[in-house]
Amino acid sequence: MSDFIESLTNVIPPDLLKRVEEELRYGWNMEQIKMKAEAKQDAVFGHSNAARSLEGIGELKAKIPRASFHFWGHRLGYECWEDKQFLNEFIRDNPEVAVRNRVKRTCVNGAIFDSSGTLIK
Repeated sequence: MSDFIESLTNVIPPDLLKRVEEELRYGWNMEQIKMKAEAKQDAVFGHSNAARSLEGIGELKAKIPRASFHFWGHRLGYECWEDKQFLNEFIRDNPEVAVRNRVKRTCVNGAIFDSSGTLIK
């Protein structure tokens, strides 16, 4: 692998070599910053729009950015997302992905139900 990288340094013009090195070093950092910004935008939307639970699936707990999902999936194996402890730690470390706004009441044809499904009115 180092021969390949060394051969690239011979091909890249010297004036571009520094810019290529900076991109390799800081490109991932830029991706992380973009992912955090997107997650914060999703959080703003999620806090103003209630999340519903689906029968048989459960309640939405977090919205995981695609890049984070694949990063940790490749690094630890995709089954890490099924591990409750891993998911709780991920949400703790990335609070912007947590879904906090949950449906308190649901209205169906004028009938109002609470979150447990009990008819209120």
